[in-house]
Amino acid sequence: MLSRHLTLACIAIVSTYVAAATTERSLDHRFISEEDALTEKWGKWKFYDGSEEVRPAGDYCAAYPNRDIPGDDFPAEAWQQDAVYVNHFLHEALQLVERAKEAIYTEYGVGKEGSIIEDEAERKKIRKDMFHVEIIDCDNETDEKTFLDKMVGMGGWICKNSFHGLVKRLTHAIMTNDSFNVAMGGHSAAAGHGNHLVQSYTIQIGAVLAPLFEKLGVKFTARNVGYGGLGTGQTALGARDILGPETDFLIWDSGMTERDIFSLDLFVRHGLLMDRAPVIISDYHHKGSYHLHAHKHYHADIGRRGRFTLFPETTSDEQAESLPWALQYLQCSLDFNSACRDPYNKYRTQCWVERDDVTPVTKQQTVVGGRASWHPGFRSHQADARTYTMIILSALDIALSEWSDVTITEGHPLRDEYWHVTDHYKRIHDAVKDAPGPCLDQDFLPKRVCNVALNARTEFTPRANPDQTSIRSIARPDPDGKKMELQKLAYEGKNVPNPILQLPDGKIDVKSIVSNRKLSEFQYSEQDLNRKSVSSDIVPGSYWYANGWNGFCDGTVDSSDTCRREDSNPCLLSGHNDNRSGVMGDEYSGWLVLDLKDVKEGLIMLKIHTWKNAKIVGNQAYNPLTEGMDVDGNRNLRGNIGGENSSYHRELHEKLVDTSYSYIDKDTQDADIRELKATIEEAMPESFKFDFAINGKVTTWDKEKFLSENKHFQRVVEVFVLLDDDNWDSSDLKNGNDVELALRVRGTGRIQTLDVTHVYWA
Repeated sequence: MLSRHLTLACIAIVSTYVAAATTERSLDHRFISEEDALTEKWGKWKFYDGSEEVRPAGDYCAAYPNRDIPGDDFPAEAWQQDAVYVNHFLHEALQLVERAKEAIYTEYGVGKEGSIIEDEAERKKIRKDMFHVEIIDCDNETDEKTFLDKMVGMGGWICKNSFHGLVKRLTHAIMTNDSFNVAMGGHSAAAGHGNHLVQSYTIQIGAVLAPLFEKLGVKFTARNVGYGGLGTGQTALGARDILGPETDFLIWDSGMTERDIFSLDLFVRHGLLMDRAPVIISDYHHKGSYHLHAHKHYHADIGRRGRFTLFPETTSDEQAESLPWALQYLQCSLDFNSACRDPYNKYRTQCWVERDDVTPVTKQQTVVGGRASWHPGFRSHQADARTYTMIILSALDIALSEWSDVTITEGHPLRDEYWHVTDHYKRIHDAVKDAPGPCLDQDFLPKRVCNVALNARTEFTPRANPDQTSIRSIARPDPDGKKMELQKLAYEGKNVPNPILQLPDGKIDVKSIVSNRKLSEFQYSEQDLNRKSVSSDIVPGSYWYANGWNGFCDGTVDSSDTCRREDSNPCLLSGHNDNRSGVMGDEYSGWLVLDLKDVKEGLIMLKIHTWKNAKIVGNQAYNPLTEGMDVDGNRNLRGNIGGENSSYHRELHEKLVDTSYSYIDKDTQDADIRELKATIEEAMPESFKFDFAINGKVTTWDKEKFLSENKHFQRVVEVFVLLDDDNWDSSDLKNGNDVELALRVRGTGRIQTLDVTHVYWA
């Protein structure tokens, strides 16, 4: 019933949760006693709607932009108008938020009860500073250094206006039964390498907040879009589609791999151009006052993450046992620091749990790979997660209190100005489109890339709405109606619980204190791609090969079950999504025909792995679907050239898609894949030709032209601008703003593969 409520939205919070939970508890007597003990100590959610039967049906907020229904338009019996309903709801909600915050403090040994700090004054000070994020009046600051030095060891800072913006967004989400979505773009440490995906801090944010927000009638998601050895350039260009258009709270955590201000600005600008112009918290810790610039010129809701460094230390193995589980080996004294770096204490992973119905084809590793010295362990990830969680909980506390205080004197519903977001989003969108910034100082991409929100399709994972955002989703089928497909799942169903992820008995479990019920997954629809080509000479080829990971790889907790559930995976329970895949084609593949919708700005770009050449990467460059086509005139032997089940196809597919953790460990995935025997300039055949057609008009680049158009602005990020027309006029196009884009490569045989990883357009 609760899932139904979340689907319909903008209706009353149903009261059947208690009854449903009671039914579940009756099935397990042990669960009854455990939950009763939690309830006795921590309390529980008691809200119910006494007038549920008279609430209006349907989603009465959906008809308004951003669900900003005017207060006067709420139906007469809507819960937002009902003082009794709202007052009881706000009372329970505030208690729930307080329970969550207190559980986190108790988890770290500074709760009101059971504190490990004997001196009360010291306990209160550590509690105050732990996860503390300072609110700064950014309108009156010009240099971040003036207040950064005062916050060493704290959780970070956020602009005062930005915090108020977060409060408004949260009030809006509850008032309209909307979603609230967190996304992170970052490098391998942020992705959680060395740990399970579910142990990464992004997913840990959701572990606590998803069940809490569920009780408030809000669908909460947290998406981890981190890549090993990469920055965020390729993600930033397609932020809206890759991170999710409805992101409300965006984290940039790439300071280790991106030290230049351009990369951060590109990410921030495209983040702010997303539908909800999200709050952005950055990990940028180099010189300058970029965040103040973004706040002033973009009107961005922005802040910077810090990291609390004064956790109680572990001084010995014996003393560790006296600390709360979350603090054990989190920070060690100088003379015991090696214990915090010891993988046994730092990580807690297991690649497989034996089961009767499934036996992995590939021998499973004992632990998840990626245990580089600079990768944080599960406790560090959890501590970072709690910092972000506390920011949101603190803002939620203010939102609920303000709602209560205002409506006591003004009545219900809460006045629009406290929760309407459309004007807030528009102010930010308009500012970003016109504002100066580091992104505009570069000369390798069109300047308007900094001011225009781009659509994106990619084979990289993770990505939001993966079934709708792949290159395959916009690719035309071949003349036989066949579409590119990924491998089938190695086995069906959910994974069995991994015991290594369970808290030891008796330890504080914040999620259980809030709630331990899992939310349902979203379902996505398919597009109709069976359109005819603009030109009769452009026919989709049959031999373009998608080498991505199978399963549902959207970077959320739901992806940890099936993403990369392949026979070649040596760690089926790792849950990690980050893979750098593409759509591969060679001279024998023919045209790759893509349908780009809503090309309004005259801008089309591709990201291509140019180094997929046999002289550079050996067999990994070859397209398995064209095996044999370059031998004895077999160009047209369709279906008889190393088909899908051939041993060659299987072995090569495993090499192509296997980003195994032996090189993710080193964060140099592509450097280790590529046997840099030659540069692309040396290896690419002189006869190379790249054809692309926009609505049937073919343009050809030879080798020299192709290489000169390579905008190689980050490590292994190579972008090609196919269309940059400021005066683009689509009024005479047959399909409105929809454009047919076709690509092919010639003069290379099988030695040079065109590996298209991203398509961007606006």
